[in-house]
Parts: sequence; C-alpha cells; structure tokens
Amino acid sequence: MTKILKLSENAPVKSDWKMAIVLVAIFLLSPFLYAQSNQPVETPRNSTVKLTVPQASNSFTFLIFADRTTGLPEDISILKDAVVDANRLSPDFVMNIGDMVQGYNSTEQWMEQMKEYKSVMNELKCSWFPTAGNHDIYAGRFAKDLPKKQHEKEYEENFGPLWYAFEYKNYWFIVLYTDEGNPETDEKNFKKPECQRMSDAQFSWLKSVLNKAKTADGVFIFQHHPRWLGGSYGNDWDKVHTVLVETGNVKAVFAGHIHRMTYNEKDGIKYITLATTGGKLERIDSNAGLIHEIHHVSLRKNAEPEITILPVKVTLDVTAMPSRQSEQNNNVPKITPLKTETDKKTKEEKPLPGTVL
Repeated sequence: MTKILKLSENAPVKSDWKMAIVLVAIFLLSPFLYAQSNQPVETPRNSTVKLTVPQASNSFTFLIFADRTTGLPEDISILKDAVVDANRLSPDFVMNIGDMVQGYNSTEQWMEQMKEYKSVMNELKCSWFPTAGNHDIYAGRFAKDLPKKQHEKEYEENFGPLWYAFEYKNYWFIVLYTDEGNPETDEKNFKKPECQRMSDAQFSWLKSVLNKAKTADGVFIFQHHPRWLGGSYGNDWDKVHTVLVETGNVKAVFAGHIHRMTYNEKDGIKYITLATTGGKLERIDSNAGLIHEIHHVSLRKNAEPEITILPVKVTLDVTAMPSRQSEQNNNVPKITPLKTETDKKTKEEKPLPGTVL
C-alpha cells in the first residue's frame, strides 16, 4: 500500500523544500552519474590514439524462431540445434512466430506434441515467447469432438495468451493472433479472406497498446500469417498498417507460415517472413529464402535495428576445438591443403593475365 506523508503544521517547510529539490536533482542526474560517459581507457602507455569506453546503454539482442511443422518427426533435431545456437549466442530472449506443433488432431495427440516442443524450448537459457499458428489451433477432422474454437483452450492453458504485449528496455513487443476465424461462423481457414480478419476486440486492444508505446524507442510486431501479402489473406491488414504508421515508431512486423524468407518495406516499416526452424522445406536454397534459420536482432540506442539471418547449426563450441596439449601429443589430425587448379600447371604453362598463383 502506498503511504502518503503529510507535513505537520510546525514542520520547517523551507528546509523540506530544499531537500525535495536535492532529491529531484539526484533522480534526474542519476543516469549520468552512474553511466560510463566516454571515459578513456586506463593504461601506463603513451599513445596519440585516444580509446574511449562507450557510454552505458540499453543495447540488447533477441532471436526469432520460425515454423516447426509439416516436416519429418525426426526434424525436431533441427529445433534442438537451434536451441544450442541460441544458448551460445546468449540473447536476452527468443520470440517464436508459431506452428510449433503438428496439430490438426485430437486433444490427446495435441498434448503430446505440445510437451515435446516445450521440452526442447525449455532448454533455452533465456525466456521465450510463443505466437499461435494454424497448426497450433486447428483440429482438422477432429473438430467435431472439440468446441468451435478448436484448440484455443488448450493453447492458452499450455502456451500462453492468444495475443499479448510486453515492454523491455523501452521497446514494445506485440504478439497478434491471426486465426480468430470468421466472426459469424467461427470457421478457421487461412485460405479464406473472410476468416482472415482481426476482431474488434483484438484491434481495440492493439490500438490501446500502441498508444502506450508511442514514446518507446521502437515497436516490433509478431504474428503467424503474413496478412500484408493480401490474396487469400484479404485486405484487412490495411487498417492495421494505418495504425502502425500513425504510432510512428514501429520498426518491423515478423510472420511465418509460408516457409520462406521474404523482405518488404512500406512507409518505413519492415515486413519480414521467416522460413523454418525444423519445418518442411521444398528444398534448401538460401538464394530463394529456403533454409532452416533463426533471425538475430540487435538493438542499440538511437540506431536502427540490425536484423541478421543465421542458418541453424551455424555456431561452434569453442571447447570442442583441439587443445595445444593434443597437438603436442600428436592427437590432432594433420591438415592437408586442398589441391587447386594451379597445382596442375607445369612450369611451361603461362598463367592468364590477372591469375594469382
């Protein structure tokens, strides 16, 4: 309970005001007093180059995992590799853009798949935040045995709210739900525009959160279906895009579902789809945006976010490298240089102009 302090009639008002002014000054100056403000490095050496320590800031990183579904059951190993990568990269947290379980099944099967997925993700050394995809919600031919909302109840009981938001280091992170379905029939279908609309309830909530986030350094949106692509997704995204632009600080919108990486930009907002993190791919082709991957996002004060794509299993464990002792004991395999085209050339052959031998 908040306590309200009152001055007595005989209290020395003047001294209290002085104390209040001092306290306010300390509060306002504390960020500068305790931050590292470009101080020089400590060294006994003389140098004309002045190296300075940057001012302490709220810089941080987060990762984004993509779809896991429609691949082979054993492809759960790809997700496990992504978790290993994430722990080595040590992000502040991991976001997930949906389709975590195969779904389209009975509640019993759904629960088994949910437990498997969470058992892998819970190996992360940081917090992770889910997004509901169609595979996480749809019950398929088993829908007759479930309420019209299908697996929504199970999802919220085991993964979290269907839509939510949180603030971290003066940035806002908003997770949307793109499978509310047809408001009149409750049908859920990502191929029908009438089923790909945001409800008044979710839209009203979104606007209220964006209003809170107007003074933030940036806002990021996460959802499963890339509604901005139109087509079977309809044109309902136009109203959402409008409020995102009006907010003035929305940096990017991330989605999955199509199992392919794409990038577009509109009115200063980046629209990005991810490929998969263990889900089915037509083929492996980085030029076509088809790889198992995670997105790495770095944030620094007064700078645009740096978004990088990392193939799964790209990190290496430094402790797995050969030791000097192993080398001395001749336990390290000898390195044999790869043969090149120049190895085949004879002394009589003259190299082409510009050829490096």
